[in-house]
This record gives sequence, structure tokens and C-alpha cells, in this order.
Amino acid sequence: MELSAEEVVRFLEAVPSLKCRTALTTAYSAGLRASEIASLKVADIDSSRMVIRIDQRKGGHDRYVMLSLQLLDILRA
Repeated sequence: MELSAEEVVRFLEAVPSLKCRTALTTAYSAGLRASEIASLKVADIDSSRMVIRIDQRKGGHDRYVMLSLQLLDILRA
């Protein structure tokens, strides 16, 4: 079952912890796995190129995912 955009927003707004809400928003927005979110560092976020570097994903290869302006604002907050 797929959630609508409105349902996703309501779900994320219902998460009381800012830290958890930010992690879930990042996972959803960038399509990251829980283990990738857990190992994410500030240095992995490249706001000049608008990408997030994911270290050693499945298969041992690094990858880059797009960073939206909205997500960047959330991460900076």
C-alpha cells in the first residue's frame, strides 16, 4: 500500500521527537535505509553540490543521492 503525500506529511508531523522526525524525513526524502541514516555524518552532506554521500552501501560501494532544498533546510534546523 502506498501513502499519499498528505498521509506522509501527517505521519511525520505526528512524530514528537525532532531528531526522529528529521531522520524519518531524510530517509523518506532521499530513499535511504535505516542503517544508512544511522551512519550519516554532517560531512556526508554536500550542500554546494546538493547531494548526500552514502558510505559503503550494499556491495561496498559509495553512492550519492539528491539533496532537496527542503531537506537541507530541515537538516540545518
